Amino acid sequence: MNKIKGRSFKELLAIFDEKYGLGLLERIFAVNWFNPFATLWLNFRSFPVAQAIRFPVWCYGRPRFYGLSGKMVVDGEIKPGMIHLNRVMVGAPSNMGVQTEILNNGLIIFRGKLHIGTGDKIVVGRNATLTIGANSKIGDMCNIGCFESITLGDVMRIAHRCQIFDSNYHFITNLNRGIIPNYKHPVKIGKGCWICNSSTIACGTTLPDYTIVASNSVVNKDLSHIAKGSLIGGIPAKVITEGTRRIFNSRVEQQVEAFYKANPLSEYKIDESIDIEEYSRLDNLK
Repeated sequence: MNKIKGRSFKELLAIFDEKYGLGLLERIFAVNWFNPFATLWLNFRSFPVAQAIRFPVWCYGRPRFYGLSGKMVVDGEIKPGMIHLNRVMVGAPSNMGVQTEILNNGLIIFRGKLHIGTGDKIVVGRNATLTIGANSKIGDMCNIGCFESITLGDVMRIAHRCQIFDSNYHFITNLNRGIIPNYKHPVKIGKGCWICNSSTIACGTTLPDYTIVASNSVVNKDLSHIAKGSLIGGIPAKVITEGTRRIFNSRVEQQVEAFYKANPLSEYKIDESIDIEEYSRLDNLK
């Protein structure tokens, strides 16, 4: 009672929010709601019946399906709602007015849990294959154009406003060489990669495991020769430094967060007794 006595309404509201979480109530009115009709249609239109009845994809809001003549399949264990489509990511720059769009005339392979944000556009052409690894996230307002083959590794993070294409969409003459080169080349991105916001992954790109692509970069070549855990950036992207990894383990993140809260001017030292793989081990999809 002593806490309440003599306080203003705003102060009381702040106390209540801290204790009971008013933000959760506000969030309920700000997110895309589950859409049972889109969920039913997408699953039975795209997946084999034996998989569709498990409803691996849950749709939210009002996603737009411009064509589902192709196929979708889960390569691995199937759980209801393992794939969230057009769902708002709390804290991300979601755009509720722009819904995710899908045009699938090829094959989409899901290898596990996946979160797809709002405002994305995913196009898979005829005879093309888009493979998305387990425990991955595709942020808001991203474009993926697959017309031959795009493979995204496990524990992959694609931040908002990124583009991934395996095609230049048009033939371009090379008069100096007297040729017209192919405009489609496969894209392959390894495990644990992080594509930071507003970056473009162009056709012919290969990235090794744990590569971090800096914001506003353009990657347009096979970089399989660079070291795992490299930070690349620029136009075109080049190696900035090696020995980097995004931390996916929430327990480690909490430890580091607590350290810097108590020691903002110090540097957190990596415990050499801990296997570096522990830092990259995803303990929950958040």
